[in-house]
Amino acid sequence: MTTLELMSWICAGVMFGAFAVEAIISYFLLRNGRYELGDTFLNIGITLGYVAMRVFVGAAISLVLVGVYELTPLRWSMEHWWHWVILYVLNDLLYYWSHRASHVYRFMWASHAVHHNSPVMNLSTGLRNSWVGMFVDWIFFVPPIVLGFHPLALAACAAVMSTLDFLTHTPYVGKLGVLDKIFNTPSNHRVHHAMNSQYVDRNMGGSLIIWDRMFGTYAAEVEKPIYGVDPMPVRRYNPFYLELYLWGALLRDWFSRTPAAAASGAPAART
Repeated sequence: MTTLELMSWICAGVMFGAFAVEAIISYFLLRNGRYELGDTFLNIGITLGYVAMRVFVGAAISLVLVGVYELTPLRWSMEHWWHWVILYVLNDLLYYWSHRASHVYRFMWASHAVHHNSPVMNLSTGLRNSWVGMFVDWIFFVPPIVLGFHPLALAACAAVMSTLDFLTHTPYVGKLGVLDKIFNTPSNHRVHHAMNSQYVDRNMGGSLIIWDRMFGTYAAEVEKPIYGVDPMPVRRYNPFYLELYLWGALLRDWFSRTPAAAASGAPAART
């Protein structure tokens, strides 16, 4: 087993183990309504679809990234710890811009919305990802490869960042003081998933919240978050609908435009 495979299994174990523990405690001990049975099984189903897509699409993306790596003359040995720090921070920065773009551009939001259109916030929500977003998101992996970082090293950093980002979806951790000013914590991420007017499109960071502070998208958790999107999808428990309903609306709007408007790419409402 390679180091990357081992790390991937560790990250997957942490994610699903944390989810299982939180769900069991919520359902059988606390009984506090933070988990809904239908929503949880829906999120598991969406996750299975995501994993299946990731296997096939991820393989094709990996081939492209390896090809880019072979073309660039730059190389990082990754033999020094600070090489990993630079790569991790760079990947986190690019994730911020990828994530921010997915809230700005309608064709990206059409994919990303599935992660937000649940009225419940818990670790199972962190498993709820787009089946088609990876067709665009991979572009943000290209700059580190062009700079000479090996695709496997980038994959390792991305796995760690994804795991830490996943853990921020827990509703059981309150504010963490100074950590909330530096990292993407559960308090910061509750803001991101809320549809309160002052919280919309805030706190885009993956591991670090410093990018939001630098680029003006930060909001502290002040009032109680109301989770979901506005408007909420009408078929809440249909995974295919949740994944694709905004794509249907986008395509209908695009084909109903005049040829001049379609060619201009005139913006439309996000949802």
